[in-house]
Amino acid sequence: METSPLQKFHYYARQIPEESVAEKKFLADQAAVQSVPTEAPGWVYNKTGADLFRKRLVGDSRFANGNFLVTQQTVNKSGLMTHSENHDNITVPEKVFNGFPKESPFKNKHFNTCSVVGNGGILKGSGCGKEIDASEFVFRFNMAPMGDKYSRDIVNKTNLITINPSMIDYRYTKGKGKGIDVKSLTHDLSAYRDSYLWIWALLSQSNARSAFKVQEALQGASARNQVNVIFPYPLVTGAIISFWKKHISAQRPSSGLLLASLATQMCEEVRLYGFWPFHADRNNRRLTQHYYGNALPTKVHKIPLELRQLQILHNNGIVRLTTHPCQ
Repeated sequence: METSPLQKFHYYARQIPEESVAEKKFLADQAAVQSVPTEAPGWVYNKTGADLFRKRLVGDSRFANGNFLVTQQTVNKSGLMTHSENHDNITVPEKVFNGFPKESPFKNKHFNTCSVVGNGGILKGSGCGKEIDASEFVFRFNMAPMGDKYSRDIVNKTNLITINPSMIDYRYTKGKGKGIDVKSLTHDLSAYRDSYLWIWALLSQSNARSAFKVQEALQGASARNQVNVIFPYPLVTGAIISFWKKHISAQRPSSGLLLASLATQMCEEVRLYGFWPFHADRNNRRLTQHYYGNALPTKVHKIPLELRQLQILHNNGIVRLTTHPCQ
């Protein structure tokens, strides 16, 4: 089953540059890549360093052992505080509360190997599918397109797929002030089979409203289309955002960096693929922004700076970053 092509949505299509702009971006990135250091060869997992990083990232022991999700045990119906500048309190509707898991499905679970698959164009032609498939648990981002034409590079195995609230609004909302297009959403989710749907719900009130609409809509779907919708607990997300703001001068970290960070909380060895923000690789091959298209990102994030931080983690044996074709 393939997901709906993103190019048909105006919100996505308008971010695709004209050829002259894309060519200029490629030439600029060719020069930029020359100053990007290569990762240290012969990667070896550093358990001591990884454990220390986990503690620094989320210091609160309440959220250890997979307890980093919104559950019926961690919130009450009267309200849930967002991680926003105003720390807004959001009333949780009864139906939404009932849709929260009673406890985290990841409680006391620890996976030996996890792949976090970014959407970078560097994945196209990488042949990394077999490596990704070999991991116990696979994370993917933002309802990334799947299908046979991508399988050699990204394979199809998915245990958790994320969706950003902005995508909910432009891709699965019937119209302003209207409900969720459940048919389209469940069709696209079927590409990820029985994976968890992770929504960055509690960064703001508007995000929460979009996420709650999806959760309620999917509760009403037929039994064969039931999806496990999960939200990261805002205090955990906030701790990770605060950690990275000390290292990266950006308005906020990307969802890619946030999820890669959270993966360290439930996985021993974290392997990263598709984390490459440039339109050129180290061999001057021209790339698109994503393996499935060329819509340019927002300027809120500083992805090249994030890549440098991931390289530091790689060089210290904390995560394994792949920015080259797989063997």
